[in-house]
Amino acid sequence: MALSLNQVQAQKQLQRLVMTPQMQQSIQLLQMTSMELEQLAEMEMMQNPFLEMMEEDDDSDERGIAEEVEGIADAESNDERYDSDEDYSSHEDRELSKDNDADHLEATASEAKTSEDDQSLSAEETERFGDVDVDWDNYYDGSEGKAYTPPNPDEEDRDFQDYVSQPASLYDSLKWQLGISSLSGLDLKVGEFIIGSIDDDGYMRLPLEEIATATGADVDRVGGVLRVIQSFDPVGVAARDLVECLILQLEAMGEKDPQVYDIVRNHLDTLQRKKFKELAKLLNVDESEVRAVFLRIGHLEPMPGRSRTSSEVRYALPDVMVRGVDDRYVVFLNEGRMSGLRLNDYYRQLLTTPDMFTPKEKDFAQEKLKSAVWLLKNIEKRKNTILKVSEAIMDFQKEFLEKGTPGLKPLTLREVAEVVGMHESTVARVTTGKYIDTPRGVFELKYFFSPGLQTDSGEDASSTSIKDMLARMIGNENPAKPLNDQRLSEMLQEQGVTIARRTVAKYREQLRILPAKLRKQVD
Repeated sequence: MALSLNQVQAQKQLQRLVMTPQMQQSIQLLQMTSMELEQLAEMEMMQNPFLEMMEEDDDSDERGIAEEVEGIADAESNDERYDSDEDYSSHEDRELSKDNDADHLEATASEAKTSEDDQSLSAEETERFGDVDVDWDNYYDGSEGKAYTPPNPDEEDRDFQDYVSQPASLYDSLKWQLGISSLSGLDLKVGEFIIGSIDDDGYMRLPLEEIATATGADVDRVGGVLRVIQSFDPVGVAARDLVECLILQLEAMGEKDPQVYDIVRNHLDTLQRKKFKELAKLLNVDESEVRAVFLRIGHLEPMPGRSRTSSEVRYALPDVMVRGVDDRYVVFLNEGRMSGLRLNDYYRQLLTTPDMFTPKEKDFAQEKLKSAVWLLKNIEKRKNTILKVSEAIMDFQKEFLEKGTPGLKPLTLREVAEVVGMHESTVARVTTGKYIDTPRGVFELKYFFSPGLQTDSGEDASSTSIKDMLARMIGNENPAKPLNDQRLSEMLQEQGVTIARRTVAKYREQLRILPAKLRKQVD
């Protein structure tokens, strides 16, 4: 039987989702944090004359975004309205000056055209500036400089935490020390290359041969430059491994005991595992001497770079706030400056003035108006979605608001999605990067989602609350006799939480807590 190779046309019905620009913008806004949304609004206002931000002292109009958008017809289904000369605000009696009003919108529309040459000041205007003759010395003669001027009582006082200096990074610190060192020429080039190769922990991981090839210097010269950089602050920086890092710190401390160097160079792994008897027998010394070396090394810094690579302080701006009112908790949005974003009524009325613009200018203005309307609608939709999801989460976690972390219940995205009638992916977008200010502190919305474990009472306990219990148990343990994972599991079972030893070990590792044998402290 021969196969047919003829081309055949056939119709096929498919169902697929077409992402319109408005839908894409809605999803994009939902994923943004409050600060990112405010930055986007600022950029849009610079490009779109139909958007404006109402300031706090502006009493002319106190309508919010919802009220602004409510009175405007849907931009997608009523495009004809924007093409007409109908007055959007015919019920308002406002006189518009044709000559003056057109200047503002034409200036924005001209961005799409070729810009004209800048005009210089006329001679008459230059002479007018020359007439201004002020003797500033008379105003400032005898005045005293002030280091701090009290703010105006009518202005909002600033918190000094708003002005946080940028700490010097490890790279900047080493680069500065290199600049005041005696290195020059090729050595300086090699030093810059070495500093650029140091990681955040303060280690230089590249082989000397690779640096020599990249800089054109021989290996011995690279080694000499490396030793100079290893003398920089912080002590132990530019080491190639942990042993070299500890040796550099011991030398800087003036350590003279050769036995200490021998243990660090050849028996560090045994010392880390606290096998003091085994190491004392191997070195033919008393066990107390080995313990003394352990205590001495324990005060050294295994990662010297982290003292200069502290993470940047990030301030979380809560998107949602929870406050106790009478016997219940109320959830409301923290809109901030975004509550003042609105349509500029001046330009909306200007657009409806007959014979004001050319067809090309009018098309440009109509597109800007539709863009502004869609942005406001999507921002309002974002607010409603965040508020709806936050209310559902707080409804699940009422016990947390009263008891704190021990009252946290297990919760999944699916449970919240079923309550609010949204897809799980939408709930995930809402809870990512969004913070809520509760009576128990500020938390990311993701904090309230965690799997659960069965308790003796039949209820589920959140893994977050169990981790909190583990951290408190380990924090209260006897340092000389730390609790192992099996004992921690038994203690949790005594409190009604059924949990296996391997689960305890997993949670302990997630909390970045060492095993019992490494937590043990010697006298």
